[in-house]
Amino acid sequence: MARHLLRSEVMRKLASSREKGFSLMESMIALAILTVALLGLVQLMSMALNQSALARSKTMAVSIAQEKLEQLRTTYNNDLNTETSSTDLTTGSHGPETVTLQAPSYSNMADQPFQVSWTVAVSGQQKTVTATVVPQNQNQMQSTSLSITTVFAP
Repeated sequence: MARHLLRSEVMRKLASSREKGFSLMESMIALAILTVALLGLVQLMSMALNQSALARSKTMAVSIAQEKLEQLRTTYNNDLNTETSSTDLTTGSHGPETVTLQAPSYSNMADQPFQVSWTVAVSGQQKTVTATVVPQNQNQMQSTSLSITTVFAP
């Protein structure tokens, strides 16, 4: 009988010691789930950085196109006032010109070159001008062109 009590007491201690903590299998499964979740976050961060660079490139392209159209608008107004005709506003395609935007000194971005070209269609004194900007970088995703069209009229 003493032997039976001793045996049941040992079994109880073993059972209670097994219930404390995690098994190796449970730890490995938890580690695998954590790894998959972290890999998903890394991929998400990578996509976010790519989209941020694309948005920055598009914003710069819009700014360059608007600046070129403003420059051509000033030329058009000067031509009207002086009754001359600038070669930049004759019918046809013009350019390309290379514009390089310098990155801020506090950033780790590189300077980014763009090519600007424009086409002019003339109808009387009204001129339809389309400015096209193409980033000149190696990243194919960020090398899509952007065009803005406006009409100059007196």
